[in-house]
Amino acid sequence: MTWTLFLALAMIAGTAGYIFLRWRRSPRAFKAMIAVSAASFAAGAILTAWAFHLIEQPASTPPPVGVPNIAGPTTSLPSPAPGASPANPPAEIPQLSYDPAHAALPDPRLTPGDSLPAATAADVCTPGWAREHRHVTEAMRDQVYAEYGRSRGPDCCEVDHLIPLELGGSNDIRNLWPQPDAPRPGWEEKDQLENELHAEVCAGKMPLTDAQHCIASNWVQCWEQHVVPGYGPEWASENRHGW
Repeated sequence: MTWTLFLALAMIAGTAGYIFLRWRRSPRAFKAMIAVSAASFAAGAILTAWAFHLIEQPASTPPPVGVPNIAGPTTSLPSPAPGASPANPPAEIPQLSYDPAHAALPDPRLTPGDSLPAATAADVCTPGWAREHRHVTEAMRDQVYAEYGRSRGPDCCEVDHLIPLELGGSNDIRNLWPQPDAPRPGWEEKDQLENELHAEVCAGKMPLTDAQHCIASNWVQCWEQHVVPGYGPEWASENRHGW
């Protein structure tokens, strides 16, 4: 390709020089100069077109021997562990030894649970909805501790919504109780349950009313039903006590 372009340029330069010399020797020899110019122009156009044709041709270089084909079949990612919940899979397997029979539950006479009657699944699944509806005053917290005969302190409890706000729970005193962290399962496990039920409701796998009833009736049994299976049967058999 390089020598072709060089030849075309040489012919153009040679023609220009020839015309210049002929014109100086014999200005009247215009017919010969026109004929030579036309022939040179035609030859140059043909060579130039051929050169551009060669430039535009894609190079078909075979792949080197021993280099794998990057467009070949891909390796699929490993499947999720069996038993993991598809709605809200656990980030990690917890290290805890728990006894559901001795877990802390709210007093149903004081905290039967209460929800907002107008709340819908579309409402609770709207980002920021729970945060906007949180309204528990310090006076309400003091009332909760007084009803349960507990004293406020860093080693005691946290005032918890039995039916969480993210499931349409209300801020009414009937939905609040002082939940301790121990014995396990405690407030940390209940938080996991709330997130799981919220994920199932927003995924259309559970009606909102069913999720509210599950966590209000016995949140520990609900946790074993919706969270523990995600850790696998071996984990449950090794960590669960009080059968």
